[in-house]
Amino acid sequence: MTDRTFARLKPDKLDELAEDSYERRRGADLARAFADDRRPARRPVFLPAAGAIAAGAAVVAIAAGAAVVATGVLVVTPPPAAPPAGTPPLNTPAARQVPSGGPGASPATRIDARAFLLAAADTALRERPTSGAYWYVRQRTTSPTGYWPKEFWDGVSKLQRQEQAEIDRTGAEDDELIAINEKYNKKLADLRERVYPDGPPFKAYVVESEERWRPKKAGGTHRTRRTDREVVFPTPQDEAAWRKEGSPKLLQDRPENVDDTLPRPLSIENMDITMQNVGDLPQSKKALAAQLKAQFKRLPEDGKEFDLYLWQTTVDLMTAPTTPGTRAAIFRILADQPGIRSAGEVEDAAGREGVGLEVDGDDGYEFRLVVDEDTAELLEYSVAEQGEDTTKVTFEESGWTDELGERPQS
Repeated sequence: MTDRTFARLKPDKLDELAEDSYERRRGADLARAFADDRRPARRPVFLPAAGAIAAGAAVVAIAAGAAVVATGVLVVTPPPAAPPAGTPPLNTPAARQVPSGGPGASPATRIDARAFLLAAADTALRERPTSGAYWYVRQRTTSPTGYWPKEFWDGVSKLQRQEQAEIDRTGAEDDELIAINEKYNKKLADLRERVYPDGPPFKAYVVESEERWRPKKAGGTHRTRRTDREVVFPTPQDEAAWRKEGSPKLLQDRPENVDDTLPRPLSIENMDITMQNVGDLPQSKKALAAQLKAQFKRLPEDGKEFDLYLWQTTVDLMTAPTTPGTRAAIFRILADQPGIRSAGEVEDAAGREGVGLEVDGDDGYEFRLVVDEDTAELLEYSVAEQGEDTTKVTFEESGWTDELGERPQS
């Protein structure tokens, strides 16, 4: 999943098409292409997948971000790997020393992004390593949905058939498969533009809770449980426009519980990282940066943007069972990146306080992380277009458990 894909509005039914398409072809084409556990993550366009270790495939595939990486984006001679002597710990006045907070932040609550990230690295190192049989994550997701007419779905079906035929004809594997999916991703965007040149007539969001259990042992059972699904409208005018369209169904039927034993990578952009090896990632800034940059270079060349790749990878790693050292390293890598700013003290959707860290994409989207000041845990990931939230994932709980279907014992 890419940040740009994560940001885009999408019809909820697209999820269904993606899952159905995947079920049809997973046993043959993708089994060969990803026999070494390099199976693509869930890939429909417009689909939020922050930190998700999920599987799926369709015409609307994930591709890498947007612009070729520039020399020096990943700083190779930055400040030392460990924070300089005197770097303030989290939650101290010294960490709030420059006016880099968001527009509404007062001088007293403004927090320097770099100082905060370096302090967060120190905090992450103090975390006590744990283990178990299943890695558990509970999250609350708000993602766009909408209504699309028959003309659109006829076009989607046609693109699906064309994409599948091209994969069958070429026997595409790995990066070739991703490149084909990117091509059809663009075709889908063109289709959307033809159907609704001015955008859909209303906005609506699906809000749902999701629990995931991912086995530490290869071949173990993965479980996903979805509950409390509902549709919400951002304004009364949007709801009125929906009614004017005939109140079309926006919440698609899907099973609440899904079990499978499919191999799953951390994400489409980090297909070499799995539940089996995520705990073995480098724990030094230099080594981890080198590995991530190498992975980034392996992504398709068309439209790559390293800072957004790094942003999404941060979400992947911060919501997976990485070691304290790896978490510290990713914070230190982020601290060296240009363009990251602090939004000061903010609240996530669950009402928890944290520090907002933001970066802008090149297409008008703003990406935000909310990080707990005391624990350096990722509380929330969101995407906004022109100041308006499009997708938000609030991470409510994570940790190891020894029983499938059970939450971690506190």
